[in-house]
Amino acid sequence: MESIRKLKKQILTEELKRRRRTRSKWPLVILALVLLAALGGGAWYHYNQENFALRKFQRAQELLVEKNYAEAARLFETLGKKHPDFPHADEALFRVGELQHLYLRKDQEALLTFLLVEKNYPESPFSLRAQQLAADIYMDRLEDYSRAVVAYQKLIDQGVVDSDQLQYRIAEAYFRLNNFEQARIEWQTLLQLFPESPLVPEVAYRVAVCWALEGDHQQAAEDFQAVHAAWPEHPYGLEARFGLASLLEEQEHLLEALDLLLELRDRYPRPEVLEQRIEQVKERIDKKQDAI
Repeated sequence: MESIRKLKKQILTEELKRRRRTRSKWPLVILALVLLAALGGGAWYHYNQENFALRKFQRAQELLVEKNYAEAARLFETLGKKHPDFPHADEALFRVGELQHLYLRKDQEALLTFLLVEKNYPESPFSLRAQQLAADIYMDRLEDYSRAVVAYQKLIDQGVVDSDQLQYRIAEAYFRLNNFEQARIEWQTLLQLFPESPLVPEVAYRVAVCWALEGDHQQAAEDFQAVHAAWPEHPYGLEARFGLASLLEEQEHLLEALDLLLELRDRYPRPEVLEQRIEQVKERIDKKQDAI
């Protein structure tokens, strides 16, 4: 009997130990299940959010094709705000600025949007394009030429392609500020740095114009002659000839001016302007002769 009681006691002890071990595992099992559920839910949420954002992006592109620019801009903007980590968030924000700039005529808003693209996505391929459009807004829409100069120079310093075009814009900004000396210096810089640029004939002509506006008529005349000699049939070569005639007329060399103008007949791209100037010089010559 004694041995049977011992056996029962041992069995009972073992059963209690087994139950404690089983109970101690349940919290871990429950915790693991909760974690798995959370991870699965997070993955599901992320997957669906990304798909949702992608569908919105595609819908905004469709609206763009349909020329519903205001609604397309609204949808692109929502994407940028609600899904900043969406793989196309940089492009979405850029498209907002582009629509504001090109179609909605909201220049200030477009400028801010492009600056946000540069700030939030500096490594994006849309960053440089946004910076250039921001510079164009300063230059052409807001007429803030000083800021345009800074913006174009910043792009040049980043080594972008078409730097000759940007250098031209810097010079043009100074020209619009009536700072003819600095404009000439900037255009001369372009000639030195980009001698193969297709802008060279026009820029050489612009340098001569600046000399004339600065009052250095001799240098202006030499540059007009050089431009015409280098590109005699180019539109800016002909403009240089016309510019030299204007310079001579201003200096009262009327007969020489008239000869140059008559040479340009059938060649000058603005014949009405040419004929008007010819008549003007002829009248002045007649008046002078009458006075004598």
